[in-house]
Amino acid sequence: MKLHILNGPLEVARQGAQILSAAAAAKADLVLGLLTGRTAIPFYDDLARRYRAGELDLSRARAINVDELVLPEDHPSGFRTFMKRHGWQRIGLDPSRCEIPRAEGDSEQRLRAECRRYDAVVEEAGGLDLAVLGVGVEGHVAYNLPGIEHLSTHCVELPDALAEQLDVPQRWRPLRAITLGFGALRAAKQLLLMASGESKATAVRALVEGPVDPQWPCTLLRAHPDFTLLVDRAAAVKLAGQGDGE
Repeated sequence: MKLHILNGPLEVARQGAQILSAAAAAKADLVLGLLTGRTAIPFYDDLARRYRAGELDLSRARAINVDELVLPEDHPSGFRTFMKRHGWQRIGLDPSRCEIPRAEGDSEQRLRAECRRYDAVVEEAGGLDLAVLGVGVEGHVAYNLPGIEHLSTHCVELPDALAEQLDVPQRWRPLRAITLGFGALRAAKQLLLMASGESKATAVRALVEGPVDPQWPCTLLRAHPDFTLLVDRAAAVKLAGQGDGE
């Protein structure tokens, strides 16, 4: 793991965008695993700036989002809506080459079929060249939650606290999500994980210094041979030598 402790969330975003830009320059048809969430917004802002300046060409790249909420397709809290607003075309991706789980509906049979389809999408693409990830306060990556390690794409019920953070109305709870499993994530040629803010400090400490433990899902990525971790000083405050700890 290559750990970089940076001054703030904007620097984390800039360094992350630089890593993605370098990967795109090295391989025009690279396959990206993409994230959503607050950490992702300044990251996509920087990529959009690079695209407008002619510094980034993703026209031949393929994007595979790592998760999606089980909501109507154009629900304002859905990740498809997020990617239309912040990512995809705005950073120069061809919409026909962007994939996200089709998570509308609540039929268990249909959701299981979509999980199988999504695994096939990743396999057909030849796997991910670069997976860009965030981390939850309890250590989840994509929506691989604490507990059982899932290798394949699966559907998971999310805690109400996460539904609150995502502004999902009560009528759609319990909220579920479709997420890539650790098989696809660990098989990615390169991993980039970004974390900012003191709320992520315990998860960052677990990832960097704790034992490998499914109760902290982020630790299941630690052994990846090409893993870059970008954190700001607030997220690094609990690391040895970086703060007072608990």
